[in-house]
Amino acid sequence: MMGMLSAGTVSAQATVILPEAPLDSARAGLRDVLLVLRDSLMSVDGAAARLQRDFRQTSAASLLSRARVMHDACARSVRTVPPTREALLAADLSDPLRLKRRRELVQALDRLRDVLSRCEANFAAMSRPGEGETVRGYAYARSEVVQSAIRRYEENLREFFTALGIYVSPAGSNPRATSS
Repeated sequence: MMGMLSAGTVSAQATVILPEAPLDSARAGLRDVLLVLRDSLMSVDGAAARLQRDFRQTSAASLLSRARVMHDACARSVRTVPPTREALLAADLSDPLRLKRRRELVQALDRLRDVLSRCEANFAAMSRPGEGETVRGYAYARSEVVQSAIRRYEENLREFFTALGIYVSPAGSNPRATSS
């Protein structure tokens, strides 16, 4: 029994915490551009969640406000897509896996752009005065479509970051543990 306990202790002692390897300037710049879009998508996702939470019990005026917020968030994200796409396509990649992941991410980005454009148009129409009940009836389903597109894009983004060796951790989190 004592041997098993000491083996566990030795194993724990063999774990080394290493900071992430620094990124070269090209990968850091690409990461930053991609994170700007990701952050703008968080505002869309949050607006959709608030709208979904409130659609049954809130007033028509509040629903119009939620629709305006959703419209504005989608409009901001749509404007962020072109520079993100340009940066992706300009990245100097030669590794076949990286090229494949970039191609997949660009395709996901194009699909996301289309969904965000429809979101902007749909919620612009729903945020007009007198459309509160339209928001109540249709906004939930329309916001789910946007959230699904965001999730699919995020999955491709994670795969692209992994292929490039870019690890994005929440602020204040600990470095990854690696066994030696």
